[in-house]
Amino acid sequence: MSEAAATPAISIVTTCKGRLAMLRQSLPRMAAQPHAEVIVVDYDCPDGSGAWAAAEHPAVRVVRVPDAPLFNIARARNCGGQAARGEWLCFVDSDVVLDARFIEQALPRLSAGAFYTMASPEPDAVGTVVCRRADFIALEGYDEVLQDWGPEDRDLYIRLAARGCRHETLPGDWIGVIKHDDAARVSFYGIKDRWLSQRINASYSQIKHDLARQFRTPNLPLDVRRAVYGQVRETLQRGAQAGNGSARIQITLPPTLDVRLYGWQMKRTWVYEIEPPAAAAANAAGDGAVESQTAGR
Repeated sequence: MSEAAATPAISIVTTCKGRLAMLRQSLPRMAAQPHAEVIVVDYDCPDGSGAWAAAEHPAVRVVRVPDAPLFNIARARNCGGQAARGEWLCFVDSDVVLDARFIEQALPRLSAGAFYTMASPEPDAVGTVVCRRADFIALEGYDEVLQDWGPEDRDLYIRLAARGCRHETLPGDWIGVIKHDDAARVSFYGIKDRWLSQRINASYSQIKHDLARQFRTPNLPLDVRRAVYGQVRETLQRGAQAGNGSARIQITLPPTLDVRLYGWQMKRTWVYEIEPPAAAAANAAGDGAVESQTAGR
């Protein structure tokens, strides 16, 4: 068989960390998809998901990430994406069950210069995405600086759109979602409050994108991203501990300027203020109780 014939049209990538029960339901449907290779990323899974996948579905490729007690879904997906060979990548969480004809129906719709999410009302469907491997590699994949819960998927979509990729959708009824509770969502994360984690990650993502636009680059250096994330995480955690979650984040821009000041210095600082919903702030002020991180549950 020639190399071209052996290259799959699309690579399905799914990750598993303590969700073997869900993978038992979703992987058979993935493995049965035509014109696709399937990659399971066993992210130091305590259930031995990689061993199970290899035994039950020998055609599935298993990528193992050892010694990783805390789950980093961005890193897990990147490990799968780096191992993939298809022109297109399809990232699917282990709690998502594909329609039997998902790939067969999707492939004719895919076109270069676009990426695809699911037109589904299910919040857990937002992480399902199909994009060209070339675009994914150009953007260095998911941002592994993000930790704990959310929104690494939306962060990638923003960067794909900034690269010039059109955002299109596939029918939402092509997938189903296996229901589970919040405890299952955060069991392998450092921060157990997923809404605090979401605020940290979403705030970091916004600041990062602002900086990227300022410096006209699709990817900020890793050390810069880590520094910004550390500052955001520390500030918002401190705000949460104070009671209502308010926080003020200051980011000082590098001194490089587009104007000549002949020896004078211009220091530029961006200020981001994070405030709780008005109802939560009123409740906290009215009875003195700490109403931290309950909004939106």
